[in-house]
Amino acid sequence: MGRGPVVHVMLVLIPALACAAVRPAAAADSPGSDRPTQQELMASRGLVRHKGLWRTPQEMELLEREQHEDVSRKQWVGRLERLRGQLDDPATAARAAEEIRGIADPLALGALVAAIGKEPVLRVRILEVEALAHLPGPDPLAALAAIALDHPDSETRITAVERLQALGPRPVLPLLVAALAGPDNARINRAAEVLGRLGATAAAGPLIAALETEHVVVTGSGREGQTSATFTPAGGGLALGGGPKRGKVRVRNERVLEALVTITGANFEWNVDAWRAWLANRDAPPDFDPRRD
Repeated sequence: MGRGPVVHVMLVLIPALACAAVRPAAAADSPGSDRPTQQELMASRGLVRHKGLWRTPQEMELLEREQHEDVSRKQWVGRLERLRGQLDDPATAARAAEEIRGIADPLALGALVAAIGKEPVLRVRILEVEALAHLPGPDPLAALAAIALDHPDSETRITAVERLQALGPRPVLPLLVAALAGPDNARINRAAEVLGRLGATAAAGPLIAALETEHVVVTGSGREGQTSATFTPAGGGLALGGGPKRGKVRVRNERVLEALVTITGANFEWNVDAWRAWLANRDAPPDFDPRRD
């Protein structure tokens, strides 16, 4: 019975002691405490809050540079449009042409490529291609290769090839060689023509492989009395019924042969085995004739 009051006092003191133990931690989380906030902690680590995310100073510098470059690219579009308008005015044409030729900012690349793609006047396209060739870095070379391959105007393509010849075409040869293995027969021949003009002897092997290419031909338009034939990369087989029919055909690529003759000085015409033997024996004596193999 004598222990009753002691037990009662202990039961009262335990919750009070527990509350006292909790109060310092709670006080530390209060606004008036010395514990740093998350924002202070991240700032002490050198991080900056940007659009809801914490970023390093290096990331912020990269973002700011990208934003600046994006603005500059858009400004070049407007600047080229202004210069294009001045080319039609005799009073400002010479100065505008000189300004276009003097473009050296790599951020003008996209604007120049877009302008070349939509420009209807040949002399202006040639001026823009020349400007493109003055830009530093590998990307303008790749753009010139794309123009040499795919622009619908032959004179513009030739101008791009001439610029590549002057600059040194080695960096873009893989792009041109890759086009030889594509499904588009016309593009294969254009790629071969470019390689021949560039004197790309390193492309002899891929050119030999592209002397003859196989394509899927679609015949029949589906309308009575009409027939059409187009090349397509789609799968082979023949369609049943009266609609378009598919079949595989082998095509001899004239421009590929011309390119081979140009860059090798040899001519085995369509004899692929002879060309391959020549390629394997380029260091053979001058009187070597692969057709005797």
